[in-house]
This record gives sequence, structure tokens and C-alpha cells, in this order.
Amino acid sequence: MKLDEAGAKEDPRERLRRLRAELAARLYALGLRFFRSGWNVFDFVIVGISLLPATGGFSVLRALRVLRVLRVISVTPSLRRVVDGLGRALPGMGSVFLLIAIIYYIAAVMATKLFGASFPQWFGSLDATAFTLFQIMTLEGWSGEIVRPIMEVYPFAWAFFVPFILITTFAVLNLIVGLIVNSMQEAASEDERAVTEAFEARVLARLDEIDRKLDAKS
Repeated sequence: MKLDEAGAKEDPRERLRRLRAELAARLYALGLRFFRSGWNVFDFVIVGISLLPATGGFSVLRALRVLRVLRVISVTPSLRRVVDGLGRALPGMGSVFLLIAIIYYIAAVMATKLFGASFPQWFGSLDATAFTLFQIMTLEGWSGEIVRPIMEVYPFAWAFFVPFILITTFAVLNLIVGLIVNSMQEAASEDERAVTEAFEARVLARLDEIDRKLDAKS
């Protein structure tokens, strides 16, 4: 007898009830320690949003139920490692962003002084220059739309823009990617080490149990 596909699918309300029961059991077992884990807090917030009434002033917040999809992250180890890696990379990324800000400020002041008089639409003010430099960093039309027209007036303008692109696009941004990859590798290594330590603990406990049984028989 073939199963009806619609009946085979789990009812979303039943899945939500099971999630609530699971969360309540974990909260009862761990007590206040439950909130020491960021993933537990994440699940708690997601379930709390699902409990909001669908009418009244909470109807807008009720739309946040779509965030329940994000729970896939907390139950998938590979996705958790990615998020943990991003979190670990944030302190180092802060230093890199500070370095980028310093480079941008210096380059914006120089470009405004050098090209602002002839090209005020791109370098007329510090804000406009910063936005233009951001466009150049992303390599979006930097050559044909910006640099080549400038080089018609200032032939040696490439001596400013080429080093700027090399420093920001190919050096600093790749440094951010390297930080994220390194953090993800560290997170994966810690997970593997935790699994290994747990296995060793089980083996040692089993050996101790065997030793006690042998001592009791002797």
C-alpha cells in the first residue's frame, strides 16, 4: 500500500510542538546553565517568537516566525562550524577593518587634493572621494569609467590608483578571507579534539571498570 505523500509529510505544528518539548526538557535538565550556550539561547528566541499571538500589536513580530528556518544552523554541525568560525574571526577582522579605514582616509585626502578640482563629481568632497574609492576597490568600472578619463588630464594618475587597488583589493581583503578560513579550521580542530577526548574518556572509564572487576575476582 502506497503512502500518501501529503500524509507522509510532518505537520509543521507537530514539529513545532516537538521543538517546544525538546527545549523545555533541556531547560529543565540544565537550569540556568542552559543560557550559557549561545545556540540554546538562539533556539529559545526562535521558539519564543513562534509563541507570540497572531493578532494585535504582536502581528508584526509574528512575521519573524520565518527565522525558524535558521534553526537548521544549530542542528547541522557543519553549519555550526562555519558560524563559529565567523564569530572567532570577528576580533581579527576588527583590526583589519581599522587598517582599511586608515588606508581609505589617507587615500581619500590625497585623491581629493589631487583630482578634486578637475573631477568634482568623483573627488569634489571627502565623502564623494571615499565612495569613488570604494567603487574602484570593487573593480566596478574602475578603469573605463574613472581612471582612464582621469589619466587624460593626469597621465600619471595610474601611479596612485594601481597601488591603491593592490593594497585594498588584493592584499587587505584577502587577509580577511584568510582570517575567516583560519578561524574555521581552528573551530573544526577543536570539534575533532573534543570528540577524541570524549572517546578517550569512555575508553579509560571502560578500562577502569574492567580493572575493578578483575580486582574483585582476585
